Amino acid sequence: MLEIHRGSTQNIEYFIYDKNGNLSNADSSVLVNIVDTNSGTVLLTGGVATNDPALGLYTFNITPTYTGPADTVLRVDWNYSINSSSTSQSQYYNVVTPYATVSDVMTFNGYGGRPQDPNYKSEEQIVYAEQIARMQINNYTSQTFGKRYGSQEVFGIGSDALELTERILNIYKIYGNGTLIIDNSATPGTDTVSASYNIANWQAEITPTGKAIRVMNNQWDVRYDNQVDPTVLFYGQFRKNERYAVEGYIGYDYVPQDIKLCTMILAGDLLSQDASWRNKYLTEVKLSETSFKLGKGAFNGTGNVIVDSILDSYRNIGIVLI
Repeated sequence: MLEIHRGSTQNIEYFIYDKNGNLSNADSSVLVNIVDTNSGTVLLTGGVATNDPALGLYTFNITPTYTGPADTVLRVDWNYSINSSSTSQSQYYNVVTPYATVSDVMTFNGYGGRPQDPNYKSEEQIVYAEQIARMQINNYTSQTFGKRYGSQEVFGIGSDALELTERILNIYKIYGNGTLIIDNSATPGTDTVSASYNIANWQAEITPTGKAIRVMNNQWDVRYDNQVDPTVLFYGQFRKNERYAVEGYIGYDYVPQDIKLCTMILAGDLLSQDASWRNKYLTEVKLSETSFKLGKGAFNGTGNVIVDSILDSYRNIGIVLI
């Protein structure tokens, strides 16, 4: 799936072929529809694609109107007629938060932006290196550092706190065993929050770590364990073994600085001259009288011991997604 950076402007391309497999222009205008697959929202209907001078090539400009405010997947429908036959084809684009921009990587690693520069790297090379570095970080930490709208399902333990699988930024809805009990969303999927529906008779807040929510009610003896006081008729609001779904924005409002640093380091490693043999699991390289041998740890983490030590504080060990 192709990537588009969140909040960016980017041209997307589509090639049209006739029944004989030859590039060919459409009979008339090529129309574009854009749908946010996560929410099902139709973002655009009937946009007109530009016919590139190259035969059969059409482009459309994706603006921040369609690439924000959170990570998502866009479905782009290309509607056209060729040889009097109506056709509709769909492409999917992953809208992602880059952990470091092209400028960040270039400045940090001292790359030149012009072909005549001695340490020149093209924009395409840097974009690719950032993408691979981002995947390495995600795999190592078992989490992502972008921002997306979604839902997490966990089971209660009989306390007034509910531990989540991922970091949450705000609470829009809470379901208990599939029944909506709290709805704070004036407009679902947006940043507008206004308490509008609550049959739980309590409010929930996010803990400072962002990895749990808890009941907030000064009139109750709020408990954060599953122990019951026999003298008080009280049980935790998140009842034991009950399935809860918490919906809202998940992740980070901005990429943490140390994650950006790790991305720039790894991108530099990927663009270095020794990356090709390191990626082949070569543990020893001999060059004339000089030889290099890598330790086993080089192939267990990201390949960079400094980056691994920084990312260790972000790792989700034994995470279970339901």
